[in-house]
Amino acid sequence: MDDAAARKNDIMRMIIGLQLTVLGAAVDELVLLLAVGPLLTFAVYTNELRRRR
Repeated sequence: MDDAAARKNDIMRMIIGLQLTVLGAAVDELVLLLAVGPLLTFAVYTNELRRRR
């Protein structure tokens, strides 16, 4: 995967994480989704750090 495609993939992961976090905040039964956004963001950042090495 080239660099531009990898970055687009990372952006999509962050958007999905944000949407799931908002859904978890809005619906009381889905509170566990609040942790998904930060976990996906952390995964994207660590992937970016590995990519820069």
